[in-house]
Amino acid sequence: MSAAPAERPDPYRTQAHAGPRTVTQLRAALAAASPADREEFEAQFGELDLDDPEEYAALVRKWRHRLVMRTRPEILAAVAASADPKAPRWTSAEILDGAETGR
Repeated sequence: MSAAPAERPDPYRTQAHAGPRTVTQLRAALAAASPADREEFEAQFGELDLDDPEEYAALVRKWRHRLVMRTRPEILAAVAASADPKAPRWTSAEILDGAETGR
């Protein structure tokens, strides 16, 4: 019996244990990706209510997500392609019509 192939993670989703695991690591990664992002993170981090752990967790999730959006090659390529004026464009009606008719 052979093992099932490992699932490939979706490059457009943040993986639960991927990326920075500590605030220090998050700060360093943000500084490397975008000094302006690091400054904005620090400003928001400095305003956290110390008695609200969910607020802290939400801020960390937000900035880990932004870091992924700024650094993952697949996402950067998709953003660049979407801004390409020569790229094909479809209306939602064209997309939905194709799905309904099985095209």
